[in-house]
Amino acid sequence: MSETKAHGMASEIRALKDSEDFDLAGYDGAQVANMLNAGFSSPIQLPAGHMVRVTFVIGGGKKVRQKYPETLAKDIAAALTALGYEDDRGASCCLECQGSFKYQHDTDKDLKFMHVFPRVEHMAEEQKEDDMGGDLPGESARELLAAELFAFRDMVNMNAPSWIQKRSLLRVMKGVASRFEEFDRKLVAMQTLDPAEQELYDRGVEISDKTEWLEQSLEKMIKDGQLTKGEQLWLVADLQDKVKAMEGMIATQKEKGKKTDKLEAQLDAVKTKMEAVAGQTPLPPARGGVDAKEVQDLKNKMKALCKIEAKKGLLSPDDTRELQKKPQIEARLAKLEAGDSKGWFNSKVLEVEALGKPKPKPAAAKPKPAASA
Repeated sequence: MSETKAHGMASEIRALKDSEDFDLAGYDGAQVANMLNAGFSSPIQLPAGHMVRVTFVIGGGKKVRQKYPETLAKDIAAALTALGYEDDRGASCCLECQGSFKYQHDTDKDLKFMHVFPRVEHMAEEQKEDDMGGDLPGESARELLAAELFAFRDMVNMNAPSWIQKRSLLRVMKGVASRFEEFDRKLVAMQTLDPAEQELYDRGVEISDKTEWLEQSLEKMIKDGQLTKGEQLWLVADLQDKVKAMEGMIATQKEKGKKTDKLEAQLDAVKTKMEAVAGQTPLPPARGGVDAKEVQDLKNKMKALCKIEAKKGLLSPDDTRELQKKPQIEARLAKLEAGDSKGWFNSKVLEVEALGKPKPKPAAAKPKPAASA
C-alpha cells in the first residue's frame, strides 16, 4: 500500500466531524506510524463540545487474519505512545478521554479493533458548562489556565480532591500542554498564530509546572494509600494493560535484535507499582451529600480573608496572594450551601466508584415442588 494512501487516510481523520471506522488491512508498521503521526500529532478541529472516536480494524479470525500483520496492535500502541497518547482500557468517547486509546477483541464480530480518542480543538472558543460533560465548566477551565501555580493548586484541591478527579484533570492539562507545544513550534518556524490560538497562548500560565504538580500529587496519593476501592481497581487494571503492552514491545525489540534493558527496567517498575497498589487498604468511597466539615472550613477561610481585607495600609505579598483565593472559595461555598457537592469530573467519579461496589448476589433458586406420588 502506498504512502499516498496512508496520508490520504490521515487527511480523512483530520477532517472528521463524527466517529468513523478505518480498515488497516495491508498496512505495515512503517505505514501505520506515518499515518498516525500525520493524523494525530496535533489536535483535530471540531465544533464546540464535540468529541469523536477513530476506530481501526487491525485483525480478526481465520477468514481475515492474513490481511493484517501480527504486530499491528503493538505498532499502533508504540506510535501513539510516542505521540503522548495513553493506553486506557476504560476510555470512552468523551472529552475527558481525549489523548487515549484502547484495544478491543469483539468476539461476536470476530474482529480486533484499536479505538483512538484524539486530542481535539474546538473551533468555537467560548464553552458552555456541558462542553466538558458538565464536569469542568468553561469558566473554570479558563481560570485554571490563567491562574498562577499556587492558585491553581488551591482550585484543584477544592474542586478535584480525589485521585480520579486529579487523574482526569491531568489528561486535560496534557492536552493543553500539547497544544502549547504546537504553538511554540509555529512561533519558532516564524508562523503566525490565529486570533483564537494567540488568545489561548497569552492566557496560559505555567502549564508545564501545573502538569508536573498534578503528576507529583497523583504519585503521592498512591504512595500514601489515598485511593478508594474503585480507584484502586481502576488503577490496577490500567497498570495490567501497561504491563501487557510493554511485554509486547520488549518481545518485538528482541525479535529485531535490539537492546531491551531500559524497557525491562521500566516494566519491573510498573509491576512493583501494581503490586503495591493492589496490596493497599482502600479508603471508603466518596460520601454523597454536602460535607459539613468542608463548609465550616471554607467559612473559617472566609473569616480569615475578611480580616486581611480589613487591614489598613499596604498589604504584604502573602496577604495579597491569599486574597486572590477569595473568588474560588466564595463560589465553592455557594455551591455547597445550595446543596450541590459535585466537584469536577463527577461522572468519572461515579463510574470509577461503581467498580468498588459489591456485585449483588444472584437470587437463590426456588426449590422445585415435590413430585406427586
